[in-house]
Amino acid sequence: MKRKKSAVIVATTVFVLLGTATLAAESAVSSKIESRVQQQLPGASGISASVPLRDLPSILNSDLIKEVKIDIADYTLKSSGRKSSLEISAKEVSKSASTQIGSLDIKSTVAISQLLADSGFSDAEIVDNALQISVGAGGLGKALIVPKYSNNQIYFQIKSVSIMGSPIPASSLPADIQEQIKSRTVKDLRVPAGLKVKSVSIGLKGLSVSFQGTNINLRSLALSL
Repeated sequence: MKRKKSAVIVATTVFVLLGTATLAAESAVSSKIESRVQQQLPGASGISASVPLRDLPSILNSDLIKEVKIDIADYTLKSSGRKSSLEISAKEVSKSASTQIGSLDIKSTVAISQLLADSGFSDAEIVDNALQISVGAGGLGKALIVPKYSNNQIYFQIKSVSIMGSPIPASSLPADIQEQIKSRTVKDLRVPAGLKVKSVSIGLKGLSVSFQGTNINLRSLALSL
């Protein structure tokens, strides 16, 4: 009976030690990634990185990181000067000095207030993954507008309108109304090197632009992000 108890204690101790060692290794790898990101993006703050625990053995014994997720709480985009949060998912990342990334997804989110500061939509609020604004005489109408991307520009387009509770299909609106909304909200977007725009959307955190790319050089990306 004592031998069985001893075996259980030993097994438990080994399990705890292995678990502690794994967490320590994961923390060390994450810390190195965070340091590399900080070097390349010195203006970034609130950087956190994580890798799947299952990948630790290969990460520790090779020059390749199969997958890593990086969150940046605050970063000022070079292209626009706007503060943004970044969610980054990278795969097949080399640990060499040049740092090549096999595939990369970046989601950049900026506060709606930054984009609409000059548009005049002071009462805009996020409703159902769209912006709700007042329209019409005395602001009696409500319109939902959604972001669009085209030709390196982001702008908003009317999705639906209701006047005193009565819905009006966006297709029934005069074309010049859509153009007015676009002209008041259009912003140029400089896409970071090697990436392309995947989608634009509205969420509780603000307006998000998702970028995607393959075979990316980290330094070249950092210079244009």
